[in-house]
Amino acid sequence: MEIDKAMRESDDQRLKTMYNNAINVIQRALSLYKFEEVAFSFNGGKDSTVLLHLLRAGYFLHIEKPEYPNDNPANCNVKCPIRTIYFETPSTFPEINSFTHETATTYGLQMETIRLDFKSGLEALLKEKPTKAIFLGTRIGDPNAVGQEQFSPSSPGWPPFMRVNPILDWSYRDVWAFILTCKIQYCSLYDKGYTSIGSIYDTVPNSFLCTNDSSSNKDYFKPAYLLADGRLERAGRAKRYSPLASEGGPVASNGPNSVESHQNSTLTASVITVGDEILPS
Repeated sequence: MEIDKAMRESDDQRLKTMYNNAINVIQRALSLYKFEEVAFSFNGGKDSTVLLHLLRAGYFLHIEKPEYPNDNPANCNVKCPIRTIYFETPSTFPEINSFTHETATTYGLQMETIRLDFKSGLEALLKEKPTKAIFLGTRIGDPNAVGQEQFSPSSPGWPPFMRVNPILDWSYRDVWAFILTCKIQYCSLYDKGYTSIGSIYDTVPNSFLCTNDSSSNKDYFKPAYLLADGRLERAGRAKRYSPLASEGGPVASNGPNSVESHQNSTLTASVITVGDEILPS
């Protein structure tokens, strides 16, 4: 499997440790629950994308013994037919929508697109097909990560399920090290200076990645993986004018960890998405 092979060959010992820990969490969840009882909420953000490929690797290692004859990974295109949920709203970046659907097709994800507020959509989904655990891309430092562990039951008032957080202890640096080491495709917005992606109304390129081209005397933004200080990851999450908000209506949020950080708004993003923030990330 290409992800596992890339990690085995990496010289980055910290990343290898983070990878092994995440795989252990995934394999533990797959041992505790039947495959049809788990789900993954994908939102196209960087954390969500990392978790997708960790799930692919974890699923591969769970179902068969990895063997690489002649140093050539077997079943490198192995599919991970996990139930995948995507909450799509009018405030989602078009680039995120495109990337999410293209990725689902590429990796054979059984993706269901939901266009309801998070809590209502989640309740309907769990009623239609009982799900006991949901893989999330929550990371320490995310607004909704407080008090969470790698396995955390859903909060009171929400449908009961286990939140599984394989990359809870990953840093911004770990996320990009994994993406670059494994040569993973990611949403094009990250090459335009976006480091944390929410909705079109609250997200702008990160000013700490802005630089000037002396030849043209024009400013441009460096890609997200060049942000030196991960603590500045959310510096691009700025309030912007929202026609929905000005009309008294809710601004929908699609996403990874939106869940509990938005419990007090009409549209919440619960714990079913994968990513590090209120939208994709």
